[in-house]
Amino acid sequence: MDLISAGALVAWIALHAVALVAAWGTRVAASPRIELAMQILFLAAMAAVGVTAWACHQMDLSLWIPSAVTLVAMVLTAVTGLRPTGESVPLSGPSVGR
Repeated sequence: MDLISAGALVAWIALHAVALVAAWGTRVAASPRIELAMQILFLAAMAAVGVTAWACHQMDLSLWIPSAVTLVAMVLTAVTGLRPTGESVPLSGPSVGR
C-alpha cells in the first residue's frame, strides 16, 4: 500500500463518516424538507464514496475495501426499517382518508 498524507486520510475518514450519517438521516428525518435535504446529501455522499472506492482501487490502495463496505452499509441503512418488528407505523395524511 502506498503511503498517503495524513490530511488525505482524515478527509477519507470524514467522507465516510458523513456518508454513514446521511444514510442514517434518510431513515429518521421527520419533516419533508429535512428528508429531502438528507436524501440529496445521501445521494451525493454515495457518489463520492463510490468515486473514492474506484480511485483507491485504481491507485492500488487497499482503502477501496472499506469504501466498498461503506457503500454496502449505506444501502442497507437506507433501505431497512429501523422500527422494532411489532411497532406500528402511524398513518396520517390525505391518502388515508382522515
